[in-house]
Amino acid sequence: MEIKFNGEKLSVQVNNLGQLLSEKDLFEKTGIAVAINSSVMSKSKWNETLLQENDEILIITAAAGG
Repeated sequence: MEIKFNGEKLSVQVNNLGQLLSEKDLFEKTGIAVAINSSVMSKSKWNETLLQENDEILIITAAAGG
């Protein structure tokens, strides 16, 4: 299926958000927020959130500094 991942088209073979994030080495990363189609998804729901054709996934990473 085709999705958008951080603005880039991506063809994936996974079924849910947790699998996608694991594939991208992001599942265990701290300090990130994940949104699908502009809705923020809590980490507790990543494994049960099914991906659909043309979903837009955005990863936001917190940055320290000042």
